[in-house]
This record gives sequence, C-alpha cells and structure tokens, in this order.
Amino acid sequence: METVEKREGVIYFVSGPPGAGKTTLCMALMDSVEFGFHLPLDDLRLWVKAGLADSVPWTNDTERQFQLAEKAGCAIARTYADAGFTVAIDHCRNPQRLDALIRQELDGYLVRRIMLMPELEKNLQRNRVRTNKSFDPRILEDTIRDTNSGYRNTIDLELWRMVDNSSMTVAETLAVVAGS
Repeated sequence: METVEKREGVIYFVSGPPGAGKTTLCMALMDSVEFGFHLPLDDLRLWVKAGLADSVPWTNDTERQFQLAEKAGCAIARTYADAGFTVAIDHCRNPQRLDALIRQELDGYLVRRIMLMPELEKNLQRNRVRTNKSFDPRILEDTIRDTNSGYRNTIDLELWRMVDNSSMTVAETLAVVAGS
C-alpha cells in the first residue's frame, strides 16, 4: 500500500447571520487556493432524508441535528485538512457555540474564525434577493435581526475576525479574509 504524504491545511470557520455572504465568500476563498474544500453545514444537515427537523421554528430535535452536523462536519474538515486541503466551513451559529465546538473537535488545527457582519439593513436586503434557497428567504428575517445584533454583542474579538462586508465586493472581502 502506498503511503500518502500528510500535509496539514488551514480550516476557515465562516459564520454570520443568514444572507451575510458566507457561502459566496467560502466559494471565492476555495477558488483562490490550490486545494480547497467547501463544507456548508446546512447542506450536510440536509443529508437527513427521514426525520429532518426544520430550523424555523427551532426545536430540541433541530438542536440535536445541528450538533450532529457540526460534529460530522468537523470530522470531515480534519480529514481534508490532514490531506493538505484548505477547508472552509460555512455555518450560521452563535460564536460561543462555535468556540466550544472548535475547542472540542478541531484542537491542534489552524482554525481561522471569520464572522461576516454586514449592517442589518444590508443583510436583510441581501437575504431578500437570494436565489440559493428552496424556500422563501423572507422567513429568515427575524433570525437575521436576532443574530445580527446578538452576534455583535457576544463575539470574542480576540478569537474572531469580524468583517463588516456591507459595502465590500466579494473580492474585497476575500482580500481581508485571506490576509487574516
């Protein structure tokens, strides 16, 4: 059996409210590296084919399924990072939960935490014109209001790079994040 050379890659954990630009940024970031793996945790969660819990309204089963997707996503991220890939995990979750997850599941890996935080009105506007969801994205407006203010007030700026991308292009946001 041939031995595969181990090269450790960077793991970007990109969070922020719905419609903040997480997926767009992650795709641009992965296009800018030699080996890139984009892992949207919402997509991973949707692999559940029987018994999927909706995220609106939030229930105990929703929380359980989010935690399962987070743990599985981190295992996938470790596998790809160990093979030398740059990994971008794309996930909307409160910073304290993500900090605990990163400590528990990604200890020893180089993790760059990025919190996209556009101004509320820009965030709501972006959400309204999204076409990448199978549902009317306006149902997320209350969640956006809650997370936009809540994340700003609870983020540990020593751990997270908070980026106000309200007036930035994807390329400008990428330049800020890649320089982190």
